[in-house]
Amino acid sequence: MSQLISAIRNNVKYWWLYLLNGIIFLVAGFIVFSNPFSSYVLLSIFFSVTLFVTGIFEIAFAVSNRSAHHGWGWSLASGIIDLVIGFILMLYPSVSMAVIPLFLAFWFMFKGISLIGFSIQLQTDKVPNWGWLLVGGIGLIIISIFILDNPALGVATVLGLMAAAFWGTGILSILFAFRLKHVKKELREHGL
Repeated sequence: MSQLISAIRNNVKYWWLYLLNGIIFLVAGFIVFSNPFSSYVLLSIFFSVTLFVTGIFEIAFAVSNRSAHHGWGWSLASGIIDLVIGFILMLYPSVSMAVIPLFLAFWFMFKGISLIGFSIQLQTDKVPNWGWLLVGGIGLIIISIFILDNPALGVATVLGLMAAAFWGTGILSILFAFRLKHVKKELREHGL
């Protein structure tokens, strides 16, 4: 039995952390989309806090599954990066306002690569609907390349892309959380 299945069976009891993470991203996307210009300062602060909090959640998820999940280091690395970048941006909000498009582009790229890695592992373990994570990861990488390639497009365009990426990340995190919960329940019902 693969290590992912063992992790789900034994230790993936914190699936709700991905659900909470997804809800936070949906709220962030709504804030950005409803007030694109007036919320830029708020976005900078909210983004910093969101990165910091989701970093804590990802670290907790990785550490709680380290004994049974072979790829737990990727979750840990992602959480540490989120935590450190969030902390730095909370200390220097003016810096985050000036360079937030670049931070987001690289962060979306890392998240996209992470989602692609998860989807490949799920596909290897023959977990249904793994393709949605793959599509989400590719989408985040495309958005990150678009932001890096066109920095002169202006704050409004970047804010629109950020809102869409927040929503995409939130939806995918929620889907992943419920998928983990469902697979864990199925394994328990089958005595695995």
